[in-house]
Amino acid sequence: MGILFVFSFGTSVLLHRCLPGNSGAASMGPGSVHMADAEGSEVSQDYSDLSSEYSYSSNDEADLGLAEATTTKERPPYRIIDADMLKKVQAEAVSDLETIWSCKKSVAKALLMYYRWDKERLLTDLAEKGPELVYKTAGVAEQANNRAEPGAGSSSSQQEQVTCDVCMCENSRSECSSNGCGHTFCNTCWRGHLAVQIADGQARHISCMAYKCGVVCDDELVLHVMKGERELLSKYKQSHLESYMEDNERVAFCPSVPWCGHAVEVDSDPFVEPECPCGIAFCFKCGKAPHSPCTCDMWLLWDEKINGDSETRNWLAANTKPCPKCSKPVEKNGGCNLVMCKCGQAFCWLCGGATGTRHTWTQIDNHSCGRYKDEADARINDALRSHKRYMHYFERYKQHLDSLTKEKNNRAKLTSRIAAAEHDGTESRDFSWLVKALDQLRTARQVLSNSYAFAYFFFGRQLYAEEFSEDENRVNQNLFEDSQEMLAGEVERLSGLVERAKELTLDPQLRLDAINSSVNINSRIVKFFELVENDLYGKLQSSSAQIAVYRA
Repeated sequence: MGILFVFSFGTSVLLHRCLPGNSGAASMGPGSVHMADAEGSEVSQDYSDLSSEYSYSSNDEADLGLAEATTTKERPPYRIIDADMLKKVQAEAVSDLETIWSCKKSVAKALLMYYRWDKERLLTDLAEKGPELVYKTAGVAEQANNRAEPGAGSSSSQQEQVTCDVCMCENSRSECSSNGCGHTFCNTCWRGHLAVQIADGQARHISCMAYKCGVVCDDELVLHVMKGERELLSKYKQSHLESYMEDNERVAFCPSVPWCGHAVEVDSDPFVEPECPCGIAFCFKCGKAPHSPCTCDMWLLWDEKINGDSETRNWLAANTKPCPKCSKPVEKNGGCNLVMCKCGQAFCWLCGGATGTRHTWTQIDNHSCGRYKDEADARINDALRSHKRYMHYFERYKQHLDSLTKEKNNRAKLTSRIAAAEHDGTESRDFSWLVKALDQLRTARQVLSNSYAFAYFFFGRQLYAEEFSEDENRVNQNLFEDSQEMLAGEVERLSGLVERAKELTLDPQLRLDAINSSVNINSRIVKFFELVENDLYGKLQSSSAQIAVYRA
């Protein structure tokens, strides 16, 4: 295998491979880059400052993309759970605690369910508060670890008569069962109690029948007593199984509609934007669409703004006045300051006050509102300025969002064409670099689209007005917009390259340019997020902000 070197000059990335037997030193004298295509012909490209040879083949691992050759793909901080995997994942969690704490499986499961499957918090409480308090709080009897299985015992003890404290009947011990707390009742009473609780949806926390006991009925008891009730027992087991997803704060269901059947479990940090196998990506923390660099609170405000009527109110405030008689909004389309509503009421456009109809171009008879003019104009100008600023960011947000939808459709069409070509045997070259370029475009479009929502709030003196002075805010905005513009420029460049490559023609230079542009975009996104996290959010004093970390 050869070693791949990357030389970056401004926005261009040049490649050099040191083949086995080569010294590995990249000579930077005059020369050219030679590339051999699948047929063995050479394509030469002059570079005045580079003397090296770059060879590639469609079957070589390096063809999978420069990003893979230069970086190691780290495991995402989450995993996908489906119905088949759920039982295994839950069993692993129970087994881990069972091993660490040396307790019975049913005890480990009851403790984890009470702690909503937060094993770290449970172990911390066991160490700091002690097992006695933790067991009592969770409704688990400590002696449950040492008790025999229900129905076990010698034949003589099984014939011993026991009085059930519920029905007050005497039954042989073989017809009675004990919970982990030690309370014993006849199986008939247990079965009735458990059946009612399971049917009422209380299967996860069924308490002992004894007065003021509060200990949870353990699995051994339920499985022994309800073994003849298949439907109820199945409901009990399913409820316990689903508890891992429904009660676990580190697990969230995919928000797809209809639900695809998948859930996502994060390692620890909830500020993650996972992508489900069904294709839906979402913010794990708030369940909305991916929105970094916006915080969850910022995105909720933006979502309300673009889907609510706040901007309609801004437009009405900037361009209309309510009629003083019928209160309907009236828009002035020219002429003097006397406005006539459809209801017949005349009023002054400057102050909104009702007037008569006698007037000249400069004044209205028996009406004077000059002292209100500045205030009224200021209100109009503020509303108009706010609306124009919103439209500036919204239009660019929408433009990249529409392009993102287009990139997704292009990727689906492209993968279908490649698959069809490979199936027919008409095309054997590797086009994974083109698919990766489209994936990089999708990521960049999402970031750029969200960045306009971020800029609207962060630099609009709405959320962080007390954090920065006017001058500091202006400097921050200039830095942000410079980084944003450079990223947008490279995204449009790659978009043009991908558009040219959609015909799946053999063009080594186009392929190299697309790979280099993809790497450049990834680098710019990394620097863009560093700017947001360190130079913007990182300088907040009286408030804090957390967003999903960008992962290349």
